[in-house]
Amino acid sequence: MSRDYTNYDYLSVSVKSDQLDRILQCYRALGWREEKMEDDREYYNMKYVRLRRPHKIENKDRLQYLQVRMESFINSVSRVNSHKHIKSHAFIAISFIIFSGLVALGLWLAFAFNEPVFRICGWWISGLSVALMACAVAFFMFMRKRENATAAKTNERSLENIRALIDECLLIAPSTEEEALPAEENSSDEAEEPAREQYIEEEQLKEAANG
Repeated sequence: MSRDYTNYDYLSVSVKSDQLDRILQCYRALGWREEKMEDDREYYNMKYVRLRRPHKIENKDRLQYLQVRMESFINSVSRVNSHKHIKSHAFIAISFIIFSGLVALGLWLAFAFNEPVFRICGWWISGLSVALMACAVAFFMFMRKRENATAAKTNERSLENIRALIDECLLIAPSTEEEALPAEENSSDEAEEPAREQYIEEEQLKEAANG
């Protein structure tokens, strides 16, 4: 499909499939309409969407400003979702390395030496390390819950801002479907006008003939 750069602006975006409806809602509010949609060639969970919008759309500068803000909030949601568990994952990874090393050290002391003191210390270190590892796993789960709650609050604020921007866009962005309706009505009225005049003329001729 050839592009009409004289009358339209074009925009291409790659969107995750599970976020497609929400992202398209944002761009539709800005006056963009989907022209082409297909699976992304590199990522299986992405959709490639090509959008277009009339080049001479009303309030274009304001819509462009709102689009920049809206995309910023959309990227913020994606960034929060992709990075919300970094701290908890780092904690459990470091804990696993440390306590696994301590368990290995304890077992080595318990089996490498015949002296009771080494065996006792070895089993004590191994047992304590296993117990601390269990505590670390419990704390890891607690951290994930807190990270989920914090991310949910942050995303909710971003989504509220997105909804506010959509409402503002709907007030200033002309709807192509709504604009087309009056034109169709006018064209139909204009088409019916000659038929109406012809009907009146025929009735007048009939009355003159009867008279």
